[in-house]
Amino acid sequence: MIGIAVSKNNLVLLIVIAAAAVSLSILSYQYSTFTANQIARMASEDIKTNARIETYELSRILVHSINPIISNLKAIANSPMVQTGDISDELVLMNALQNSTKDLTDGYFWLDKNGKLLGSSSLNETNGSDFGLDANFTEYFNAPRITHMEYFSSVIESADKIPRLYMSFPIINSSNGINNKNKTLSGSFNGVMVATINVYTIGRFLQNELSPEVVSKAGLMDKNGVILYATNPLLIGKNFLGNEFQSRVPLEVKDSYNNILRHALESKAGAEDIIFRSGNITTISYQPLFIEDKHLWTLFIGSPHNLASDVGLLIDQQKDFSTLMVVIIGAIAIGIAFLILSWNKRLESAVNARTVELKTANDSLSDSIKLLGAANKQLEVQDKMQREFINIAAHELRTPIMPIMAEAEFIKNKFENNNEVVEVEKEQIALIIRNAKRLEQLASDILDVSKIESQSLKLNKEKFNLNDVISNSVDDIRYHIAHEDGDNGKIQVFYRPNNIMLKADKGRITQVIINLLSNAVKFTEEGIISVTAEKKDSIVIISVKDTGSGIDPEIFPRLFSKFATKSDQAAKSDKGTGLGLFISKNIVEAHGGKIWAKNNINGKGAIFVFSLPAQDN
Repeated sequence: MIGIAVSKNNLVLLIVIAAAAVSLSILSYQYSTFTANQIARMASEDIKTNARIETYELSRILVHSINPIISNLKAIANSPMVQTGDISDELVLMNALQNSTKDLTDGYFWLDKNGKLLGSSSLNETNGSDFGLDANFTEYFNAPRITHMEYFSSVIESADKIPRLYMSFPIINSSNGINNKNKTLSGSFNGVMVATINVYTIGRFLQNELSPEVVSKAGLMDKNGVILYATNPLLIGKNFLGNEFQSRVPLEVKDSYNNILRHALESKAGAEDIIFRSGNITTISYQPLFIEDKHLWTLFIGSPHNLASDVGLLIDQQKDFSTLMVVIIGAIAIGIAFLILSWNKRLESAVNARTVELKTANDSLSDSIKLLGAANKQLEVQDKMQREFINIAAHELRTPIMPIMAEAEFIKNKFENNNEVVEVEKEQIALIIRNAKRLEQLASDILDVSKIESQSLKLNKEKFNLNDVISNSVDDIRYHIAHEDGDNGKIQVFYRPNNIMLKADKGRITQVIINLLSNAVKFTEEGIISVTAEKKDSIVIISVKDTGSGIDPEIFPRLFSKFATKSDQAAKSDKGTGLGLFISKNIVEAHGGKIWAKNNINGKGAIFVFSLPAQDN
């Protein structure tokens, strides 16, 4: 009876063990199945998330590549050379702009107000245009002509049978400013600047930017559903609702695919799955592209779920093996797992602590490097400015001091030879006074620069008649020409009085006008200097025009910067400190105005202009 009881107990134990093993196998199988599904789902979600990220990043790259083209069109359309119709110099600039965007653009083109080609940049592989013909009837010419706004075309097939996108910007005589209500340029229409982009160039650009590790395909569509780029060139220029496109979409996914494309045209980003009957899944991610705050295009990336399918297949194969092995190594696995988890937890804690230490040290080192770099750049700038100041100040101080010292020594020698009476000539005193005034002006300029750089330049505004200031300044410069330069009538200064009330710092505005007049006299050997003042709408414009040597191209880019001078330019004096125009610019801008300059069209002399807010009577 005892043996039977033991056998029964063993049987029960075996049954319990068998039941536990079977239960454990079933649980393991269920767990493996659940895990397989979860991993497949996570892999699918990862592909979907990565597709959205890749689409977003690719759209940013494309927009950042398109924006320089638009900026180039705006800059060249508003450039003084285009405004004045200077074709020769403008072609050089167009070539420079083409070189800066040649990875996308075929070329830049200049059309006059009648749609005729005035000039173009050096072009990429093909001529890329229809501009040899009359462009007067094209949308990329007429749209900017009518709206005075930029225009972005859909796909247009050029004369060389290559589909292209056209971007055009109107050339407007913009002296009247910008209409802030609709951001259109006001003024007369003088033509357009056009840039062209080969659709296949955009395609290569998009495909090259895609991750090579994932088999993805990119597409581009405009806001009206017209396909700008697809891997199938026959679809370019076709609407996605047209028969050419719809005939190529599998019937089983046509409705879901079309809905995705419709959603994509709603100016929102997203990613949606297309599930085929075979179980294959493809994620279509889309991202709107906003150019000049307008939704023009939508970028698509199709990503097949090959990775998710492969992962699921491997897990299905492994779960059967796991069910078989779990009965044999269950107990050992639990013990080993416990030991590994314990050891891994300790190791993870140690690694995390070390990682935090290294990250802290790296951040500290990076911050120190940045601070040292910034400090080094600041020291270089300060050192350069100090050397420039010392060189120029030494030269400018030596120039007036030497004649003063010479005259003083001469008078001193007279005293030594004649202890009672010494005769001093009027010209000697005038020379000493003139050079002393030059020292005083240099000190005043340096003090003004110090105030400007320390942002302590203060304005004492008052209401006054601008005519009085200009008339007095013109009289002063005429006196200077006649009595100090000994010009003998070679330079004539003209000003037609015009009563304009202005609220500003009278002394500082006088300083600006005197600086511009002195500058005109310095670079005019013989000729005419004319001063004008007029009120247009809410601004007052004062100009000083001369017929001298003009502005040297080397100086032009830094004309209103500190120490902007070139000694071989000066016709009547040394080069000076180069502070006058810098001070004038800051005085005008402190009043809320602007100052600019350009050479005269006929090549003789230059004109300096500054504007100030008007004071109504």
